[in-house]
Amino acid sequence: MSHHIPTLLQQAIVKHQQGFLQQAEDLYVQVLQIDAQQFDALHMIGLIAKQRGDTQSALNFFAKAIQSNPRDARVHCNLGATLQQIGNSKQALACYDLALTIKADYVLAWNNRGNSLRALERYPEALESFTKALELQINYPEAFLNRGICLQALEQHSQAIQDFDDALKLKHNYIEAEFARAFSLQQLRLYDEAYAAYTRALELTLTADGRHTNPEKIAAMYCNRGMVSTKLQRDIAALEDIQHAISLRPQFAKAYLHAAHVYLRLQQKEAALEHYQAALAATHSDSKPDESLQQQIAYHLAALGAAPTPAAAPASYVKELFDQYADHFDTHLQEQLAYQVPQLLQTALQDLKIGQDKPLSHAIDLGCGTGLCGDFLAAIATRVTGVDLSEKMLAKARARAVYDDLVCDEILHYLAQQSNTADLLIAADVFVYLGDLERLFALFRDRLQTGGYVAFSVEESDSAEICLQASQRYAHSAAYLTRLADQYGFHLSHCSRHFGRRDGQQDLTSLILVLQKN
Repeated sequence: MSHHIPTLLQQAIVKHQQGFLQQAEDLYVQVLQIDAQQFDALHMIGLIAKQRGDTQSALNFFAKAIQSNPRDARVHCNLGATLQQIGNSKQALACYDLALTIKADYVLAWNNRGNSLRALERYPEALESFTKALELQINYPEAFLNRGICLQALEQHSQAIQDFDDALKLKHNYIEAEFARAFSLQQLRLYDEAYAAYTRALELTLTADGRHTNPEKIAAMYCNRGMVSTKLQRDIAALEDIQHAISLRPQFAKAYLHAAHVYLRLQQKEAALEHYQAALAATHSDSKPDESLQQQIAYHLAALGAAPTPAAAPASYVKELFDQYADHFDTHLQEQLAYQVPQLLQTALQDLKIGQDKPLSHAIDLGCGTGLCGDFLAAIATRVTGVDLSEKMLAKARARAVYDDLVCDEILHYLAQQSNTADLLIAADVFVYLGDLERLFALFRDRLQTGGYVAFSVEESDSAEICLQASQRYAHSAAYLTRLADQYGFHLSHCSRHFGRRDGQQDLTSLILVLQKN
């Protein structure tokens, strides 16, 4: 009977290639009835199970195939792909490495290995793996796409676009490459080009009857194009796209969130509130709710008076805000918002002659951002440390070359972990993301030398001690700050009111305070 096996396998493979999976499987089973250890039949039944989404059966048959022939690279690669599919990237990587010890020029294994490394956030190694695949096969659009996505994770969007362009040259109408290219253009703030790229990607998703394939992916495209429209000041078009995304994916929390932001900018508070609430409800429908996103949405609701006011803005919200802001932070603040706070703090310190007769030993710039206070601090202190939640902001600060140390941390956590003291703590436009300042003042007291100073700004509240505004920034009253200063042993050396920056058409009043530790 064994002489029938080649014929049965040939027939099975033809059916398999034609997409007749059940007929192919029946033929493979006939082979196994003749020889229960026949490698090709075990391997191919595993592949059919993988194609059907039956990962457990796929894993079982691939394991049996490996027992039959452990020196076939293909089955190790397919086992790796199945493990990767269920999120087991470490074991998948081991499978690809084993496949490559058997067949060092196995292009698919190099590409898949890169995907596992990317999932493990081992990006430099992933890039090497994709590059090796392309060295072995230059006309490999999937490897260009995957390497580009890896470059996106490293924020190397210009290089990523080159890979997406190469993928599109090799594979016209490649939806995934067009979508990824649009995203990189969006991150580079090339909004007109990004809008056109998203439009091309969406056109490619239409079937002959005008319907979209893969609604979840299409929803993401519409949502992203809507976000691009907001940058192009096309709020109505943005809402149309975002609502289309929601129609395709009714529990799309981020789409509701972006719609809420647009309605808020259009001063349609009720519509904004409705969409923030829908966003929060959508997060609860996920099997693994995103707690960070839930905290951010609750914060937006609190700013509209529809949820309890938290003690501070969520750290994830602040980090994401300033990571997105880093590349154009200085220009936006100084040219569009007429931002004055660093200069006002510098003037207050100069008026008090702090650091002029004798340099300070250590100044700490809390929430240093891109380092707008760094230059004048370096002129009055022997050592200057900058602390910020956003790595991207710190990268900009590092480029100024005025800080002795830069630390990525939340300021309350940073101060609580320190054992050394400083003689100046400064915070420019930082407390707008903190409501209750009691713990912070206690840390100021603990970290400052006797006679040391803390200089900071707040947006002024003329009513409540602490107020979370619709702008999603906290304001504090002068009376509240004076009370805390007295309570924690500080002398009020300076307090003045100034124009701090613009918010839309409104001029915001900032309080500039300098306190000295008794």
